[in-house]
Amino acid sequence: MNQNRDNCDTTIESYDAGIEDYLANTRPPSESVRRFLGRFAALVTSGAALVAGGHVLELGSGPGWDADCLESRGLTVQRSDATPRFVERLRARGYQAWILDARDTDFGGPYDGVFADAVLLHLDRLQFERALRTARTATGPDGVLGITLKEGDSAAWSTAKLGRPRHFTYWREAELGDVLTRTGWTTETVEHFAGRSEPWLFVLARAGTRSP
Repeated sequence: MNQNRDNCDTTIESYDAGIEDYLANTRPPSESVRRFLGRFAALVTSGAALVAGGHVLELGSGPGWDADCLESRGLTVQRSDATPRFVERLRARGYQAWILDARDTDFGGPYDGVFADAVLLHLDRLQFERALRTARTATGPDGVLGITLKEGDSAAWSTAKLGRPRHFTYWREAELGDVLTRTGWTTETVEHFAGRSEPWLFVLARAGTRSP
C-alpha cells in the first residue's frame, strides 16, 4: 500500500472512474455561478497592467463549462484538471488542457488570475493553504483569485453524483479570510449562496503581500 496516498487521491480516482455519472448528474453553471464568473472576469480585466482581456489558469476544469463562460467574457483560459479522463475529454473537444493537480507546487504562469470552482474544497486545510500560496506565486502583482467552497465546519465524505467517495472540506468566512491573508491575498468579496443542497462561499481576492 502507498503510505503517501491521501483523500485527494481517492477523490480523483472516483472522478476518473465515474466521469459519465458525473456528467449525467451535473448541470452547466447556474445563474449565480454565471454572475460570479462575470465578476471574476471583470476584476481580472480591471488590472492596471492589462490593456484588454487577461490570461487565466483554471484549476479543475472538468467539463469545461466555466472556462467557456470566461472566454465568452474576453479572457484566455488555460484549462487543467487532475483527472486524466476530463483532460482527455477537453483535448478531444480541441482545447489545450493540462493534467495539473491543485496539490502541485508549481502552476506555471505568470497569469492574470487563477480560478477554481468547486475544486479546492477537496483539499485538506494544510493542502488548501499551500495551494493558495502556489496560486499567488503564479500570478502577477495585480493577480486575481476566484474560488468557490462549501460553507460549514469540519470535513466529510460523499457519494453524491458519482456513487463513489469524494472528500470535502468545509469553510467558514472568518477562517478563510485568515488563510487568504497569510497566503498573500486581499479579500475583495465573500458571497454566501444557498446552493442546490448545501450552502456555498463564492470568493474573490486580489494579490497582496505574502507572509514569510
